[in-house]
Amino acid sequence: MAKADATTCSRCGEPVSGFGGVKNTGDPNSSTEPALSLQGQVQELEAASRRNIRNSRFLLRVCGAIVFALLLTGWQLYSTRVLAYAVLKNVTIGQDEDAPNRVLVSFDVVEPGQVAFDRRSADSRTEKLDVMPSRGPVTLSWAWPSHESIDFRVVYRGGLLRTSEQKVLTVGKVSNAVDIVFLMDSTRSMTPFIDALKQNCIDFAEIVSREGHDCRLGLVGFGDVELNEPIEVFPPTADLARFREHVGNLEVTGGGDNPESSVEALQRALTIPFREDARVCMVHITDAGCHNVGTLPRIAEQLKDRSITTYVVSSDEFANLYTRLCNNGGHVFPIQDAGFEDILDNVARSIVNEIRYRQG
Repeated sequence: MAKADATTCSRCGEPVSGFGGVKNTGDPNSSTEPALSLQGQVQELEAASRRNIRNSRFLLRVCGAIVFALLLTGWQLYSTRVLAYAVLKNVTIGQDEDAPNRVLVSFDVVEPGQVAFDRRSADSRTEKLDVMPSRGPVTLSWAWPSHESIDFRVVYRGGLLRTSEQKVLTVGKVSNAVDIVFLMDSTRSMTPFIDALKQNCIDFAEIVSREGHDCRLGLVGFGDVELNEPIEVFPPTADLARFREHVGNLEVTGGGDNPESSVEALQRALTIPFREDARVCMVHITDAGCHNVGTLPRIAEQLKDRSITTYVVSSDEFANLYTRLCNNGGHVFPIQDAGFEDILDNVARSIVNEIRYRQG
């Protein structure tokens, strides 16, 4: 009789006989169960294979969903971080010659979108995001009160990728010194204005000084030199009491005919030794025209070249005559539009605003 080989059941791990029955191990608690036939083992393998296929398909769908989500997120980020930016060409970064703290940026918009502007100076940083809605050339400017170099960067799109243009701008120390000279017509008709300047000069200086400026006031009094009326010159001083004294001591003259010596007064004012680092402003106050009108264009050019800001307080009748002097942010104030005290306040605030604009 053939001897059965002992094998192990694939389901229960019990030893079985070679004929498919489970071998009795002598354990009274063990049961004798029929072993799987070869066909049963094949079916079990097929079921396991189907389960593996289903699990693989499920994992494949999960992975596909994850990949799709990643691609969608990536596209959204790409659209936001890159495609949303404008396509630019000919990007240039420079400085205003008259105000080094003012950054000038120009470029051509090829495809509309947003443009980022990033400025760093010492420990300070400013970021600005602007939208360019249409194609064409664009020029922009910004000013910052910085005494350090300015690292300025423009971020835009160059084709399919984001790119930038960067430049480090050198900024010198910005002075807070302001020398203001009043050119006061001292003829008799101007007596009320002379008195008002004397009474309000301290308030005038305080408007400028409270903005942190080192303000000094000077004076040029003039009448009609053709009648041998003197031109009195007092250089700018920080001693406001002394300035008031100068105003009060102006020699009031008759003036004679209507034209006065504004041109000669301006020429004398240009010879005053101003502080080297000071911003110079002149306030020309008169109710009359002037001799030597043909000289005014040359004086206006000198004022412009020296970056001197000139304000004129005069009647409407002579506004066109003196407007040419108002370069570098100057302005004409009609002498009859308001009380002279209010005009002086407006001039002081205009000086402050112009300095703020120039220095940032």
